[in-house]
Amino acid sequence: MTRVGIVGCGSISHFHHEGYHRAGARVAHVCDLRRDAAEQTAALYGAKATTDYHQLLADPEVDLVSVCTISSAHKEIVLAAIAAGKGVVCEKTLSDNPADSFEMAQAADKAGVFLATAYMKNYFPATQQAMRLLAEMGPVTSLHARTWQPYAMLWEDELHPVLRERPSVIARNYGGGVLVCGGSHILDLIHHIAGRPTRVCGQLQSREGMDVDRQANALLWLRDGGMAHFEAFWHPMRHAGYERNGWDERLEINTPAGRLNLSTVLWDHPTRNGALLVHEDAVSGKTTEYRYPAVNPFDIEMAEMVRRFEAGEPGYPSGWDGYVVDELIATITAGSEQGQVLAMQWRDE
Repeated sequence: MTRVGIVGCGSISHFHHEGYHRAGARVAHVCDLRRDAAEQTAALYGAKATTDYHQLLADPEVDLVSVCTISSAHKEIVLAAIAAGKGVVCEKTLSDNPADSFEMAQAADKAGVFLATAYMKNYFPATQQAMRLLAEMGPVTSLHARTWQPYAMLWEDELHPVLRERPSVIARNYGGGVLVCGGSHILDLIHHIAGRPTRVCGQLQSREGMDVDRQANALLWLRDGGMAHFEAFWHPMRHAGYERNGWDERLEINTPAGRLNLSTVLWDHPTRNGALLVHEDAVSGKTTEYRYPAVNPFDIEMAEMVRRFEAGEPGYPSGWDGYVVDELIATITAGSEQGQVLAMQWRDE
């Protein structure tokens, strides 16, 4: 049985520890700077609690560590876990800059240690079916990907005082705006669907008084000659999207053999509805809808992390996948600042 340590007891962490528990792993040690938060989570599983992650990493009863802190703290904790010989599942984004993410992925490789980046949207059954179909559909010729997420507070006449702080609560907790928070998931999917882009141009948009972006757009040149059109947007429309709740996240993937349309569901309430995949076959003209029961993709993700760790397989998404997303974020941001199309400079090539 895999024994798990949880570092960070914020809002995302319960998806990790609940998923591990349901997968049959044992949550053995929990850490948070707030002792009451660590003890509250630890009590659910009869686990140890600490405010010092070094104590958790020194625990011989911990095999695999989930890092659920803010991104700016990931590098220090992940590198320490790798040095301690622990497997690591790190919440996205892998870090807040590509140089650190590269260093983390490289360190895991050199040490022969399991490292995964937790991009849970790979684990919707609809996403997994899309990947299976794409394996037989040929190269991607065009891809339209968007994540529209409701955030009406950003559109009020007066900006909320917490958003006028420097850094704002969004910048402190997430390391960026919608490009980092929501767009990172879509960039990860684009990478898995169509490979590493070769060139990028981007544009970030905010509003006066904010220190993070609320809209991000990019064109990405794909390795097989196609193009990806990408948008991440915190918008004011409360009833848009597949579920009519403001969450409007869709990917349209075109190949010579047909088209896939993937619609996801609200990330923190994924058991209300199932994600939807529609396949249009270019040869037969047949359209097939793949409808799945509402599931928690975090549960599927954590079960697969445990399975891969126990089998000695690489993490999926891997540390290198996490690096790719962080390099894309940095290049889109630089392209917006410079007003230029930029060639991707992959540090491992």
